[in-house]
Amino acid sequence: MSEDTSAELLSLRSKLSALTELHSRLQTLRQIPTLLLRPPANNVHAVPQTALLRHEFQELREVSEALRAEKVQAALVAARESEAKDKSDLGPVRQRENKKRKRAPSPESPQPYRPFEPKSSIIFPPLDEGASPIQLPELPDFLREYNRVDKSRSLQIHSPSRGQPLRCPVILRFTIRDVVTVYLTLDRSSQTSSLVVETASAFGPREQKPPHLHSDYTVYQKLSQQIAKMVQAQPQVPLQSVLSLLASYDGLFVQRCVACERVLSAESHIPPVARLWTRTGSDAGVTWQWEPRHDTCLQR
Repeated sequence: MSEDTSAELLSLRSKLSALTELHSRLQTLRQIPTLLLRPPANNVHAVPQTALLRHEFQELREVSEALRAEKVQAALVAARESEAKDKSDLGPVRQRENKKRKRAPSPESPQPYRPFEPKSSIIFPPLDEGASPIQLPELPDFLREYNRVDKSRSLQIHSPSRGQPLRCPVILRFTIRDVVTVYLTLDRSSQTSSLVVETASAFGPREQKPPHLHSDYTVYQKLSQQIAKMVQAQPQVPLQSVLSLLASYDGLFVQRCVACERVLSAESHIPPVARLWTRTGSDAGVTWQWEPRHDTCLQR
């Protein structure tokens, strides 16, 4: 390889790296906390809006400075010039029109066999028989009972001050020792007076960050996104069902994806942060359980 070719290759790699980093920074702007879009009521459990706005605007300024950097601008110019030279692989693929008359299938022709593969549409498990969604006055007793059953997990009310009356929205801190900390924002259901989960933010077990910020680690960012997708798909999900999901992450860094049988995904090199509530066994003995999957293996 000549020196000119080597220098050109290094320059191209540098430009691609700059654009990739810029894309990652821009993606962080999409993760605006829900509490910023809809400020909570003024009570002891509310997130201070001043700190929230200060962080978001600081993040916006940093991305803006990165965009104006000379290295990034040079990479953008090079990308634009490359696009202008060759657009053969860009844009939507247009299929060529086949003007030949297609022959209709013969009525007696057998149709190909497609085996029926039902997929569960259940996102969260239903409540146990006899259980009911938690009401706000019942929350303290529920927390005490939950923490008594399993000492490896804990569930506490996250409040900047103690001794204040319990009001909605309420922020809970769910912790699996040495694995993950998840902040859950609860509010009253629009249909009933029971508590439902509105938002969830996951952090590393040793990260000291308030609930409205984001983790510094990709695995916990992905985990927050997966939980948010599931909660948005079933907005009135009760607290107990979400806790069942969170408890399935006790083996987050050792469980294998049931689709690819790997711990770390080949694409993003993170453990399986997605979960599917699936049925296993035969009709004689059916059991339901959470299946770990990588986010890229959900359709497999």
